[in-house]
Amino acid sequence: MAESRPDTSPFRLIQISDTHLSDRQGFFVANYLAAAASINSLRPDLVVHTGDLTVNGVERVPDLDFALAANRVFSAPVLSLPGNHDVGEEPGFAMMAQPVTQERLDRYRDRFGPDRWVRDLAGWRLLGLNSQLLGTGLPEEAVQLQWLEGVLEPADGRPVGVFLHKPMFFARKIVAGRPAEIIAPAGSRARLLSLLLRRRVCFVASGHLHKYLDVRIGRTRFVWAPATAYRAGLRLGTGVPMLGYLDYRLWPDGSFDVRAMRPEGMTLQKLGKLKQDAAFLKDAPRASSADVQRLRALVKQVGNAIQSTQ
Repeated sequence: MAESRPDTSPFRLIQISDTHLSDRQGFFVANYLAAAASINSLRPDLVVHTGDLTVNGVERVPDLDFALAANRVFSAPVLSLPGNHDVGEEPGFAMMAQPVTQERLDRYRDRFGPDRWVRDLAGWRLLGLNSQLLGTGLPEEAVQLQWLEGVLEPADGRPVGVFLHKPMFFARKIVAGRPAEIIAPAGSRARLLSLLLRRRVCFVASGHLHKYLDVRIGRTRFVWAPATAYRAGLRLGTGVPMLGYLDYRLWPDGSFDVRAMRPEGMTLQKLGKLKQDAAFLKDAPRASSADVQRLRALVKQVGNAIQSTQ
């Protein structure tokens, strides 16, 4: 964190991630509503969702439609990015045999808009990337990297923050706020990490692991957002398993701070109990629709009329 703060009011940004919403399996809708109420009470300027909006948007269009509607409960504009549960898995991480395809990317974009974006706000340049393209070999993977180089080059001295779904690396331990014994990325993920470090972006914010972490490599902070859906059971590496979201305050001089927020009313749930005999959450039995109907009613009542067009 910076040692001093300018006198100007900061830009308030919320990062939410891994909400895993579904109209069929509404296990985590109540947690989402609790998080949304807490976020709206802070009156942020922008909400960024870093992916896994859905339980199974890869195969179920209604999951995508339900998650899109859920974005409307926020009082601020929302920018979204896809996760593996929304558009599919990249090579090397294919646990559910749901690879990223052009059709799946198109379904996401038809609803949420572009899967990469740039915004110049409050003296900052904020970038969103589709991490699910990395390593796919799809033509759009190279297009995205070329685009990123282009939007980093003309930043004109503005501080830069980057958002994406999957983290850039894993670390087995943290020493003095810095990652140690890094499980190094390979291929296109390694090239992306090198580019971001060379350009000295201020922070790289991700989700996916359902853990909170805030560490530094050189001048760049790498921040993992917790999930609202469920807490991680993964013992690999570092990070704090928790439910919640991240609250950023950004100043035009490049100083910023990040706080992990734990809203009241969020419930820990055991995945094994929810899945019953299913191998994956997407195959779990249908859940009660009471929370789903509650969210739909709220959307009709207070649906945000100023959603970002991305």
